[in-house]
Amino acid sequence: MTISDDSGNILVGLGHPVRFGRGVGSRVYFEGLQVHIKPVFARLPVSVILSVLAVSVCVPAVVGHGHVPSWLDAAALDRGQHVAVHHARVIRNRGAVNVRVSVRNVAGAGDVVVAAIRYSSTLLGLAETHQFGRLLPTQRLQFALYEKALAEMHESADRRDVDAVERSAERCRDLLRAMGAQGLSDRYRVPAELVPLRAGSHVEVTVEVDLIENGVHRMIERQIRIPIQPPLPDGTGPATSLRYDVRSQAILPVQASHGEEAAAGATWLAGDQHLHTVHSLDAFALDGTVEDVADYAAVGELIGLNWIITTDHSNVHTEWFGTPYYTPEQFAEGAAQAAIYSAANPLLALYSQEMGAGQGGLLDVPSHYLAYPYSSDSTGYMENPSSGLLFGLANCEPEQVIIDRVAAAGGFGFIAHPFESFALTFATWDFDNGATGWSGLEIWSDAGGQIQSNDDEAYIKWHALLKEIPAPQQGVLADRPGFPNAFPVGIGNSDAHEPGFIGATFTYARAADLSRASVTEALMRGRCVASNGPLLTATINGAPIGEVGFLLDSDSDVGLTLMTSAEFGPTGFYQITVLVNGDVRVTIPPTGDPGISLSLLLDGMNLSPPDKFVTLRADSVDGTYHALTNPIWLQFTTLGDANADTRVDAADFARWVDCFSGPGVQRDPACDLMDFDRDDDVDVLDFAGFQSAFTGP
Repeated sequence: MTISDDSGNILVGLGHPVRFGRGVGSRVYFEGLQVHIKPVFARLPVSVILSVLAVSVCVPAVVGHGHVPSWLDAAALDRGQHVAVHHARVIRNRGAVNVRVSVRNVAGAGDVVVAAIRYSSTLLGLAETHQFGRLLPTQRLQFALYEKALAEMHESADRRDVDAVERSAERCRDLLRAMGAQGLSDRYRVPAELVPLRAGSHVEVTVEVDLIENGVHRMIERQIRIPIQPPLPDGTGPATSLRYDVRSQAILPVQASHGEEAAAGATWLAGDQHLHTVHSLDAFALDGTVEDVADYAAVGELIGLNWIITTDHSNVHTEWFGTPYYTPEQFAEGAAQAAIYSAANPLLALYSQEMGAGQGGLLDVPSHYLAYPYSSDSTGYMENPSSGLLFGLANCEPEQVIIDRVAAAGGFGFIAHPFESFALTFATWDFDNGATGWSGLEIWSDAGGQIQSNDDEAYIKWHALLKEIPAPQQGVLADRPGFPNAFPVGIGNSDAHEPGFIGATFTYARAADLSRASVTEALMRGRCVASNGPLLTATINGAPIGEVGFLLDSDSDVGLTLMTSAEFGPTGFYQITVLVNGDVRVTIPPTGDPGISLSLLLDGMNLSPPDKFVTLRADSVDGTYHALTNPIWLQFTTLGDANADTRVDAADFARWVDCFSGPGVQRDPACDLMDFDRDDDVDVLDFAGFQSAFTGP
């Protein structure tokens, strides 16, 4: 096996040191297979690069949030060896498909040699073999010693013995590095022109790993099958129109759609704002992630997302095979790759950080804060000091210090997985810490795309926070002292530590266009829906999610639209729940409709003070797919008072003129405030009512 640079000037044998280019996008070629090598690896010998790409053996206490690699499961081992195939889990857009294979000798009785890895696809007409001859020593002893050191570290933490914790952590790091030097990783690329775009078809690849153990050949086979699915729903297109009578609980047909009526020019876009690339040490050293920002962006585009924000861990401060983490240079490389990808492709890629904050002692590990760029495409590198434990995770600065640093850099931030924690790794967020300035929180964060118990806690806490927001006045929510937005926004993210989990949980945002300004404004203002597929939108008297709707006391209509695809199943197999002030008000059972787009008018909601906000959620009957909306805020007023200022004056007359119509004329639902005779149109007969209510110029 030989390795060369882009110009073909460097040819070396396996195991010899090699110099790589320092610029973004330096490459090596493995038997004709292009693999991106990051500048941070430039000082490593080739043998270490090849092995560390495969990842070390570890246990859940130090694995990325909620992500437990399959090689920790004894049932996933084949005579002690673990073969994993990593790839995008779905294809919704044209693009190449990267397949990464990692081989580990986790608990074999002895050493094994990886002779070759073969890739084939009868369906696509592919066949390729990568030769290796790579020895993988068994890691049984090292793994046992690591487990022992880790247990001692936790026992010492229980005793609050800081010195003993430090000694155990150092042994763990040494063993992790030793195990990280043993393993093999390989990549194969299915060209974009071979990927079908026919929904219902699939890409299949067979991977065969040839091993030699005690002179005996054997083969481990893995087959992958990636489904081709339709694009994600975007809020447009025809819908089946139904009416749900809240009082009788009857579902009835209607003649016209009463669903989402978003602001002019707005559409629903999808993105994942919590991702970890090769520059997050836990993703690299534990999960074997070698992919960079450009790789993540390509997968995001392949699975149909419109944007991504990669958020590498910036509170990890340690060295790994001589490479320091996390550095300004690593941030600059990630930010440059994001900018280059965005300029050349129809996906917006932004780059930022996940920061450790608060709980500054060695044994009281910090919670996490997601920093996003707002006033420009990048906040630039922000200091996030920490030290101790396995990856320098402890001794972070207070929450307010970190939040203020993000704001000073022109960014805004969300609390990451607020109710999730791992011992000696990261903690839950302390909502009683008095910190201000954060914009919202993850109400759903899961790399598997499922709602976990900690997500349920976040959803409940979020509603409690929304209840504390004062009711809007004259259609506007009051400013929150010390905060950048009017209410805490709830979003969904995957927290993916490898490309195969990107977009498992994500956020829909109602944005005017695909730009950093429009997307971040939608996230800041709460025009969002957390989802793992279906799109649930709603309006109240024309006001969409994140906005304030004007309505009369005892108004009864709420319009909602649920959109799915063949991937997520028909809308008729979803239960829809309407929450008012955080409490369940209406539960709409599955309609049984076989379509993928449903517009539903809820008649008889009887909204009245002190009702303050409405949120909705959709859940498939099998518990697989979900959508959680941000609130629509409620402003109660009287007939004729269109701006809810307690006066019916010249400003309201201008609104009456705008609403003036006749029978059968479709109009803004907010014009209900000018329909004095309640006959569903605003005409000359309503003018007398307006005159009677008129209080002054």
